[in-house]
Amino acid sequence: MWLSVIFSLLIFSKGLSARNPGIRLQITQKGIHIVNTVAADLLTKNVKTMKITKQTGHDINVNYDLTDIKIEKFQLGKSSFTRYTDTSLRWTAENIDLDIGGQYKYEYSRFFVKYSDKGSFTVNFSAMSFKIIIQLGTDGIGRPTVRTFQCVHTYGPIKYVFHGGQDWIFKLFAEKAIQGIRNQIQNNICGILKDLVEKNGQRVLSNVKVKIPVGNSMMVDYRLLSVPSMSTNYLEVHLRGTVLWRNSQTEASFSPATFPSNYDTTKMAYIAISNYVFNTMLYQAYRHNMLVFNITSRNIGYKKSMLNTTCKDNCIGKLIPQIAKSFPNCSVELHMTSTKQPVTNIGSIVSVTAEGNISVYVRELNNSLHYLFRVSAVGGSKLNPRINNGILYGQLARSEIQTNVTDSVIGTIDEKALKFLEDDILTPYLAPMVSGLCKRGFPLPIMDNFQFVQPELKLKKNAILIETNLKYIPRSGKSTVLRFLPKEEI
Repeated sequence: MWLSVIFSLLIFSKGLSARNPGIRLQITQKGIHIVNTVAADLLTKNVKTMKITKQTGHDINVNYDLTDIKIEKFQLGKSSFTRYTDTSLRWTAENIDLDIGGQYKYEYSRFFVKYSDKGSFTVNFSAMSFKIIIQLGTDGIGRPTVRTFQCVHTYGPIKYVFHGGQDWIFKLFAEKAIQGIRNQIQNNICGILKDLVEKNGQRVLSNVKVKIPVGNSMMVDYRLLSVPSMSTNYLEVHLRGTVLWRNSQTEASFSPATFPSNYDTTKMAYIAISNYVFNTMLYQAYRHNMLVFNITSRNIGYKKSMLNTTCKDNCIGKLIPQIAKSFPNCSVELHMTSTKQPVTNIGSIVSVTAEGNISVYVRELNNSLHYLFRVSAVGGSKLNPRINNGILYGQLARSEIQTNVTDSVIGTIDEKALKFLEDDILTPYLAPMVSGLCKRGFPLPIMDNFQFVQPELKLKKNAILIETNLKYIPRSGKSTVLRFLPKEEI
């Protein structure tokens, strides 16, 4: 189960693909120490319940049985995960102390001399150590894989005590019997290590979801680009981080920029999120005509009177009198369409720029629609990123729109009328929409069992960098798989 901890947080990639990642995860030695703590705890629990079969044998006129053999103490000592090669880890433990106890009985017979006895015995294995190599990999569909090799187990001095009985008889079989117990322990511990990695861990990894819903129509692709890699300072993973349309899954035609270098190891984890991730979401929204909006008196709320052609106070008919004259007591509609994909830029700020056309119509009382004029619009929003419970959110800081008339069948449109459209209709309608989308958040590749501790957000060139410590929270009975929270439709 502990391998899920590694790969849910430490899915790092290298070398198989020349493509830049959309998301880069880096786990420092401080973060890997959490994995070591969890792994050591699980190993200890498994060893303490380890079964050791009885030792039965015959040697130099004596028959013996060692039964009811149990682990009485297992103290792991110093345990650590370190780099072995670029794509593998080495798990080592030293100064392991192991005590076992059991029952013995023997029967000695030579000529007319016979002895038999039974009692208890204890064995202490001190200064034990092990080393096992964990090879990181990826399968054909972008999930992480893992396997083990080179499990080496060594022992220090072995001390044993048989309580009662005849010492000279114990000397006839004790070494052979204890050797049998030692061989079992060595095989069992290596077997437990292998099972923790290749059975428990791989079973969890095989269930990792690498394409996660975002809204009702999209999904974010968190597949590995290549094999997880290990450097001196980090366990690093490169994820695709591209947003796909769920039905077609056609990728955007552009690629991520190279991430800025990060040499900081103060925190446990560093998650770099490229603006490519957000731009692929905007690409899919634009490509599938999701950025088409109509503003009418039915959806503008309390400002619906501003779209009237006739009014006593303030409305579009007051500012464009030719509309009021030709179409009295009617309502204006704004039909907005994006003319190019919106773009997210990340530098000293996070900004989103969009361009489109706004076609203005008037709807008469008989429900007929008449074209009036068209304006081109450029809109910009500045966002402050926030993070909470593993979800990246945005807070709208400022939004503005600039318009320019490109076509008109009703003559000249006064600048005051355009300003009225920008400030009193478009911005009040679009700003809450953008703010609402930002509040829904974007799912990050984290686990149920982990929480961010005092995360900090920093803006880099073309990327948001999350610097955080981690807290592991055991959740009994729950699968430790990647957690993503599907969000509503944008």
